[in-house]
Amino acid sequence: MYHYYYLKTDCRDNCWNTAEIQEYLRASKIFIEQPNGIFVSQNPFLDISLMKVKDLNSWSCLDFNQKETNYISIVTSDISDNDNSVRNLLKDLEQLLCFRICPDNIERNV
Repeated sequence: MYHYYYLKTDCRDNCWNTAEIQEYLRASKIFIEQPNGIFVSQNPFLDISLMKVKDLNSWSCLDFNQKETNYISIVTSDISDNDNSVRNLLKDLEQLLCFRICPDNIERNV
């Protein structure tokens, strides 16, 4: 089962610095960085996509911008209570951006 979360700015015109977020994710050393602002970890599974979307309620992972980010999509697998690495990474990301991560309320079995 996968869990879906997101971070978004209070309005689409407000943005975070993409390079600052990328630097934070790279420093964690758990991700393989893919093109267009996508960071993937296999164990535990964690997929983070950085985007600058035109509509905060309708987006595509192709909405990457090298300078600005206003939406971050997060997908992760079940996290056991004993594994705090993902929780800590996401908590620190919240602190970096001064916004809370929200559940997308979509859970799917794949």
